[in-house]
Amino acid sequence: LDEYEWKMFALTMSAENGLLKFNLNGAKGDISASGVLWKYHRSIPQLPSVVSYKNVVYMVNDSGVLTTIDPTKGTPYKVARIRGAADSYYASPVAVDGKVVFISRSGKITVLKAGPDQEQLSASELDDEVVATPAIADGKIYVRTKSALYCFGSEALK
Repeated sequence: LDEYEWKMFALTMSAENGLLKFNLNGAKGDISASGVLWKYHRSIPQLPSVVSYKNVVYMVNDSGVLTTIDPTKGTPYKVARIRGAADSYYASPVAVDGKVVFISRSGKITVLKAGPDQEQLSASELDDEVVATPAIADGKIYVRTKSALYCFGSEALK
């Protein structure tokens, strides 16, 4: 290894991977030490973003472990694999109409009732690769797969 490669390796190994909540009220400058309200370090995703909806934080890691977190305390409500959809996850979850939607890389769509308990409402498959986060617009959910663009919804999804 040359000096640059060693420094990059050292930086990678020393990085703190976690979900952090900061207090931004009146914050100025570097608040990385003083502004942290809580940290969560288990089952952190590398690709999918977290979503906060109806006072619950939803986080699915790359291998399908779903964590629901209390956003006030940073403590987990539940940590479990998404039932029937053990797969890798690249797309971020989306939330609408009291539901949270997860789509795995192989196109398994899981819809949960919004809440800490991870109550599954439905599951289906697109039989196509999905790496893009779904989009929500005008009461519809748009899902882009490797070979198609799907639109799901009704007037009730607003």
